[in-house]
Amino acid sequence: MGAYKYVSELWRKKQSDVMGFVQRIRCWEYRQQSSIVRLTRPTRPDKARRLGYKAKQ
Repeated sequence: MGAYKYVSELWRKKQSDVMGFVQRIRCWEYRQQSSIVRLTRPTRPDKARRLGYKAKQ
């Protein structure tokens, strides 16, 4: 199974331990920032790639 398929499966199964840990860490990081912050990269790379996002080097 490729990496993007694994990540998309994690997003579908929101009850997994890994997804809960990632969401807890992100919530903590978001609370530490100001109210509006522009992200440098997408939070869901699998969906972003499907919609046409390509990382710039």
